[in-house]
Amino acid sequence: MLAVFLRALLGSLFFVFLSGPIQAQTPLSEADLSAFYDQLNAYRTERYQPLPDLEAIRLPSTFSGADLQALHLRERHIVRVDLVYTAFRLNPTFDQRQLNLSRIRNLAAGLPGLLQDESITWTLVEQTGCNSPAECQPFFHGFVVYVARHATAATSRADLDSLTRKLRLLDKKLAKKKAARKKQGKKVACNLPFTQASTRQMARHLRRAYRCPQRIGQIIRFEMSVDEHGKTRQVRVQPNSKLTCPAELEEAIRQSVLFASGFYIHRRQFPFEVKGAVRLPLGPFQLLGRPDLAITDFSLSDSVARLYRVFLKKKGKRDYCEARITPAGELLADTTSPELVLPPDANVVARVMQRHPEWSKEVVVTDVTGSMFPYTYDLLAWLQLSALEDKKTFVFFNDGDDQPDKTKHIGKTGGFYSVKTDSYEAIKNKLVEAMKAGGGGDAPENDAEALLHAQQLTSDSTDLILIADNHTFPRDTRLLKNTTAHVRIILCGVHDYINPRYLALARKHGFSLHTIESDLLDLSKLLEGETITIQGQLYQITRDGFKLVRKT
Repeated sequence: MLAVFLRALLGSLFFVFLSGPIQAQTPLSEADLSAFYDQLNAYRTERYQPLPDLEAIRLPSTFSGADLQALHLRERHIVRVDLVYTAFRLNPTFDQRQLNLSRIRNLAAGLPGLLQDESITWTLVEQTGCNSPAECQPFFHGFVVYVARHATAATSRADLDSLTRKLRLLDKKLAKKKAARKKQGKKVACNLPFTQASTRQMARHLRRAYRCPQRIGQIIRFEMSVDEHGKTRQVRVQPNSKLTCPAELEEAIRQSVLFASGFYIHRRQFPFEVKGAVRLPLGPFQLLGRPDLAITDFSLSDSVARLYRVFLKKKGKRDYCEARITPAGELLADTTSPELVLPPDANVVARVMQRHPEWSKEVVVTDVTGSMFPYTYDLLAWLQLSALEDKKTFVFFNDGDDQPDKTKHIGKTGGFYSVKTDSYEAIKNKLVEAMKAGGGGDAPENDAEALLHAQQLTSDSTDLILIADNHTFPRDTRLLKNTTAHVRIILCGVHDYINPRYLALARKHGFSLHTIESDLLDLSKLLEGETITIQGQLYQITRDGFKLVRKT
């Protein structure tokens, strides 16, 4: 106990160096701390691997004030905290929960206000890859704290310069593509991916592999990610509240739908996405000649699609593809600037917009602070490539025009820049104006205030599209308490799992969520206690929202 007290005291002494978004608060009571703990995301993995796209600081379980000082919270803010430990128990009566609570309490003593900051995502990670003290010794035990740098006027100017250069480069490439558009290009070989068995055989294997109770008359749609060798990377069953065992169905599909190759184009094989459907209940006989299993569509990554013109065609009952390559296609195969490393879902805005051409009259509300720079570019690139047929309203917000964070008040932060037009140049100019006026400061931003501002600019019946940062939950969602707006949230930065707070927000207000992989609708119909599989991760609906309970 003395050692714990000294660590907490030392952490408090070093707190004078840690001034940032976390302010001193009254510590949680034991009951409140226990309730806080019970709502944490928790999953098991063989060995913990830090997220590649965020800056991670490791705090060992015996962290000191010097370790806390290394967080440099004057220049950065905390986005996420993972508490990592091993499942191995030398003593069967060992109480991991109490140890975890003690560690969280110690960390909170060194960083007052940490547990009250609703923008921070917490996760418990139990490692299962060791079975003895010697094996577990190299495994990390402690906190992994993910941080992001505060946006400043200087970082905003740098982002704006980079954005301008990237758009100029895209302009040049599009001009060359337009000049070459009349050329059909050279026809090259193209073969759809080969399956290891016929559809009938795969359906038969699926019936043997899936043993869960099945309701009559269900069509369950699924998506698969497959690598260039034909190996399945991931199976995702679309959310369906009537499906009894989504995880088991995903595993049965993984075992049954097997490919022998990648997507073959021009002497190369590429990774691909495949969509399909399963008819439940699975039976020994096909209903009216319709199979239990069907593969409905193939798609390629944007980079491959830019390089090759690929067309999926049908001749009789046979599906086939045609592909052509043009000089413009080769040129557009790489539209990224070498100065910027883009996140894996950097084109999420374009992908979602392309998936929903019916979204023609919605108002687009987007965060243009530093964390959203790659997605800001994606929005402009999509607008430049797809001519707007109707005038659309855009609201860009920068979280208060660079005013100090201590002067920002819920509902009165401002920093909004709006335009209603069908002109790409007018939209770009207004976005640049918003970026020049402010960089955002500390996270989180004022998304809810921006939504209400956008709603005032149009009719109540108009839907809103919010482009938001998955890693940072807005600080002002209480403003949406009485909103009647329907909001479609495009989540950027969904690389590990969806922030449960966004799931809870969508369920509470009837909003929809959209990622690069899927559309999440009707979350408000889910009941407390139910579980749902989203993009391979299992979530449980709780009294307070959602929590991750299993991670693939």
